[in-house]
Amino acid sequence: MKIINLNTAHGIQLVMFPDRQPHVNIQGIEEGDAVKVICSLTSSDKVLQLLQTANALDNLFAKKKVLVIPYLMAARFDRLMQHGDSIDLKVIAQLINSCGFEKVFLFDVHSDVATMLINNTVNITNQQMVQQYQQPNAVLICPDAGAAKKVSKYFDWNSNIKDIVYCSKNRNLATGKLTLEVLEPEECTNRNCVIIDDICDGGATFLAIAEKIKPAHLTLIVSHGIFSKGFTALEEKFNEIIVSDSYCKEYESNIVKKVAAVI
Repeated sequence: MKIINLNTAHGIQLVMFPDRQPHVNIQGIEEGDAVKVICSLTSSDKVLQLLQTANALDNLFAKKKVLVIPYLMAARFDRLMQHGDSIDLKVIAQLINSCGFEKVFLFDVHSDVATMLINNTVNITNQQMVQQYQQPNAVLICPDAGAAKKVSKYFDWNSNIKDIVYCSKNRNLATGKLTLEVLEPEECTNRNCVIIDDICDGGATFLAIAEKIKPAHLTLIVSHGIFSKGFTALEEKFNEIIVSDSYCKEYESNIVKKVAAVI
């Protein structure tokens, strides 16, 4: 199977015209070739490049076998938040479905709404991320209800995780204000602690947790690292951050360990 990687421009020429119109030209693909396309949907440009790639493959009469999406744009906007909103994930899913791939692989997608909306989807878990954690006799901190759906598997995947502490989290959708409580903060005192979640955007949730506990060592594991507010505040509270390369970004921090998203 031949591979086109839009993240690295392997097998494809990516052009951007002066008016910001993307364009693609596929190289080395012939009629009847089976093709795997890899594309992290990190921007609207990447979404359009994916659509153009699918069109170019149709023009070449290639077989669109597999699409790999390490990072899925709009995965968090999977429902109506406020009156008048667009459901962004539904929009992105419709565009992906229009490409006509036989199989679509996602990496630790935010919710199962994505796998319901995107045709022929397989969600790859964050198992290899969890297995990177090496601190013994650790407390797992579950940041919210969404993360709680996955925690039972973490104990099977990593024997270093021994106990669990839950958090109560609420966010005002109109203002973005976050309210968070760690339900048993004393369980974290002088213990190795690890927070595991799918996405870190600005990091407000994880910093709020860190403010309420006194661990011996604190690790953050996130599958998708945006880190839109940088690392200054995170470096004050965390000893280690483990993140995948799904977002296609270089991280300038001594506490960050980047690993490959396995798909």
